[in-house]
Amino acid sequence: MSHGQPKKPQPDHEISNYGQVLAVSSALNDGNVRGKSVEFHSPVVPTGLGSAAIDGDPITIGEALESVAISVGDKAVDQNDAAAISAAEIRASGETTLRSGGVGETAQAAATFNSHVMRAQDMKKLSDILTDATEKLPVDKAVTKEDAEAVHAAEVQFPRRREAAEVVAESVGVAASMATAADLNERN
Repeated sequence: MSHGQPKKPQPDHEISNYGQVLAVSSALNDGNVRGKSVEFHSPVVPTGLGSAAIDGDPITIGEALESVAISVGDKAVDQNDAAAISAAEIRASGETTLRSGGVGETAQAAATFNSHVMRAQDMKKLSDILTDATEKLPVDKAVTKEDAEAVHAAEVQFPRRREAAEVVAESVGVAASMATAADLNERN
């Protein structure tokens, strides 16, 4: 009995390497690609949050804030976030001051609370503030480029600790979500 290396099974077809690009027509006239039978499946289009951009309805400020709760909701609220959330609420309402008990005031209180807390698990998170933001805003409206710019300006008014004296917006967060929503609204 031989105890040598077992032979590697040889494929009966050519193996495609990672990164190899195959020319495939979406029409798939004969249902074959490189001699293999294939089926065409329609792409899955999410219909939950953010579907407004897909179905043609503009994305609102409340929806943009809710997307932050979903995408980076576990981030602790800091002063920059609170300023951006406050600016978003003011842009949605058209008022010049924050509404008592609104998302902006709640975000400000959370940022102040977090500045005195030592343990990360005890800090207030963005999801605590922004979940169901559309219901928490007294008035909601479609995000415009001007709204996104105002929220960005509010978010960068305070230097973030890790950037020392640099004043930058997060690549994900309130200002980024508003900018994306404004861009999608402008395209549709």
